[in-house]
Amino acid sequence: MALILCLGLVSQCTFGSVGDREEEKLVILQNLIFFNNNQTIPIGTNLRSYDDQADDNINQFSLTSPSPTSFNISIQSSTYINWETGSYRINPPSQILGVSTTSSERSTAVAKTHTPFTVPLDLPADDLYGKTYPFLNAGTISNITQFNSTMETGASFLFSNTKVTNMPLGVVALANVSWEEIYIRMTVNGNDITILLPQGNKIITPKCKIPIKNGRSGNVEILFSLSSLFQDRTVSGSPVRFLQQLSALFPGPIVISKVSNVSLYNILQQNLQAEDIVFSFPGCFPGVER
Repeated sequence: MALILCLGLVSQCTFGSVGDREEEKLVILQNLIFFNNNQTIPIGTNLRSYDDQADDNINQFSLTSPSPTSFNISIQSSTYINWETGSYRINPPSQILGVSTTSSERSTAVAKTHTPFTVPLDLPADDLYGKTYPFLNAGTISNITQFNSTMETGASFLFSNTKVTNMPLGVVALANVSWEEIYIRMTVNGNDITILLPQGNKIITPKCKIPIKNGRSGNVEILFSLSSLFQDRTVSGSPVRFLQQLSALFPGPIVISKVSNVSLYNILQQNLQAEDIVFSFPGCFPGVER
């Protein structure tokens, strides 16, 4: 409302000379946009582990590979993730008000814009939309399949997070999470499996508008599906079946790492990086804030 009022006043103002009128109006508009773009608000994040099977047991689930061959999986409490960092990039709320506001650009009245929901353009480090905003505490989180929260599909594990105190108004362009190590200990149809995944990161892109705005009622949600790490996928028209290949090594304890059972290790690495498989933002529904 303040912006609309001020723009209305601009249209009614008479300036010192006719020749300078348009230039002065542009400077005022740029200053109003600068004020809008420099508002920040606190926003929290819910990073959740879940199994998408609508029950209270997120350490036990069943998958098929291929159907109807079933595998019963139980994740052990010694499983952990050693997080390194997690951060957001934010885009301005619209192209009209999405103006980069560095001191040099303000002085020359040159506007740069972003399109919402896309990866941000390169911007100077002093621009609110050129910065990253960390939301995840570094450290080791164990027992990540322990039920401590709920979501639409049932039980979930809610990771500890840091609240971003200075998020600029706009929309989430992307989130980036990185880890030092992912260690998974589990049984598959009674067989002992150990998985060692080294340092890595994943860029997560939203599929719809996730607003960062005054009056937002809830935290931003990011989902981590451990069960999806092992599910069948189709890549370039060909099925990739981790569990079916794993079962060829039964019985006995099995270690999967970059130096042992490398073909299975490569499948897991590909699944980690696949879009909306292991890491994702929730889907969008009418009337539901994301």
